[in-house]
Amino acid sequence: MNTSKTLLTLLTPWHVPGLRLERWGSEADGGYVVPGDLLQKGTLLITGGVGDNVDFEAEVARKIPGIKILLFDHTIAQLPNNSPLSAIWHKLELGPRQGQTSLTKTFELADTDGNQNLLLKLDIESAEWDLIATTPTDFWKSVSLLILEIHNLQERKDWDKYSSVLEQLDKHLLLIHAHGNNCSPTIHFRRQGTYVPTTMELTYINRQQIPSGVTLERWDKPAPTPLDRANDPFNKDLPLDYWVPRKFVFWKRLKKNFLRALRQLFKASS
Repeated sequence: MNTSKTLLTLLTPWHVPGLRLERWGSEADGGYVVPGDLLQKGTLLITGGVGDNVDFEAEVARKIPGIKILLFDHTIAQLPNNSPLSAIWHKLELGPRQGQTSLTKTFELADTDGNQNLLLKLDIESAEWDLIATTPTDFWKSVSLLILEIHNLQERKDWDKYSSVLEQLDKHLLLIHAHGNNCSPTIHFRRQGTYVPTTMELTYINRQQIPSGVTLERWDKPAPTPLDRANDPFNKDLPLDYWVPRKFVFWKRLKKNFLRALRQLFKASS
């Protein structure tokens, strides 16, 4: 399987029959599509990347009294005004290098008994790739829900790396929702004849959360869904349909390459 196809396959969500999705957080940037019933069972939320928006964390604190919330962001001077009073902020940068904080370390800082129902949200501006790549695979066994914003899909040279990282997640987590962030442009996947947002919001659940006997189905409906909202409310949301089969892509590419070769030949002979 070629790299672009592998990457798109790993970015294609699954439909889990009986799993009810809801929107938590704001109506624009800072809101996410999640399985509400599963989220309600959370006892610990770790957020990497805060900025000026904690709408999601604020709603989690309101709806799940007693949940422990840890916030990690080294780029801010203080928390936003609507931050949950119970949230603990660590002015630390997440990452694998010296002076940075690993995901396993964030779990240790939570000072739990190790049996927490862990919710994890990461929006760390492209640092997610190295962070996840260096996180022990077994760590993901303890994550019930992962909300992940991925960046820089326009970097074709890194597609192998991105696929490897997403394959690592796929061993324990199942992608159930994908949304394109319209604050960024799209990248053309030429082989598949489709455009994909360079920044995407992904929701995963632990595979152990899937009820036995449930048959998973590949998502086959174009997005955005009725639950999605544009990150930038002043611009249209990005269409997302790369999982819908493309017709005649091979022949279209062949025709395009043939015409390009003819133009080059004509230019060289003139």
